[in-house]
Amino acid sequence: MGKIYEMGSGTVDNIEDGFVRTFAQGIYSQKPADINGSFIIRGVGGGSQKAYKRCWELGQSFYAIDTGYFGNFKHKTWHRITHNALQNMEEFVERPVHRLETILQNKWKNIYKKFVPGKKILVCPPSDKIMNLFNQGNANEWTSNIVSKLKTVTDRPIEIRMKPSRFDRVTTKTIEQALNDDVHCLITYNSIAASEALMCGKPAITLGPNAASAICETNIENVDSPRIPTKDQMYSFLTHLSYAQFTQPEMADGTAWRILQGERL
Repeated sequence: MGKIYEMGSGTVDNIEDGFVRTFAQGIYSQKPADINGSFIIRGVGGGSQKAYKRCWELGQSFYAIDTGYFGNFKHKTWHRITHNALQNMEEFVERPVHRLETILQNKWKNIYKKFVPGKKILVCPPSDKIMNLFNQGNANEWTSNIVSKLKTVTDRPIEIRMKPSRFDRVTTKTIEQALNDDVHCLITYNSIAASEALMCGKPAITLGPNAASAICETNIENVDSPRIPTKDQMYSFLTHLSYAQFTQPEMADGTAWRILQGERL
């Protein structure tokens, strides 16, 4: 999916509609240079990719909407919104824990799991859409390059996990199941799988713009002894991200917009 939205234009769906209607400057344009407001872009389809690239090229402001970092146990309840990036790359802001408690429900007390050693390296390739957006070739080329590099720095077995369908990801082929299968470390580009790995007590290596980059390893040469975040770092990371993702009602009532503008709700 790739769309650019205008407040009240009738082109939005039930995810974007609320946010667009409370957006300070609803706009619609295929030419970022012609407008003074910001884009609201969802997904990384062809139209979205063109919009992202043009915005970056021209220094045009935009808000990107995509799947939330955590809390989507069975349904896509939470949606991340980021300003001028596809992942939240902002400096951590100290936040209260109550929102994280709400998102993670009865799982919130286990926000830090002690590192459990494993043998395998789990490589989670990005989609071709992401590779194209960041001018990285295609997913197969990226994966081949990563595997070749890994073979020069480690003797550990390497497993490739292609992105399962949405149904499989929440039922029979969850990332948690994959990580619990004797995994030592997860490697990805900008996937939220990095954050999921850290929440499962497994180190992660991110090789692209990724919210988890602030607390995980970013150098593939350190794969045998990757950086492992402390409990305090995980707490700070997750409470921060809990204020970077929103429900549809929060988009509709203005909560999302106010938080994104810096209000401490």
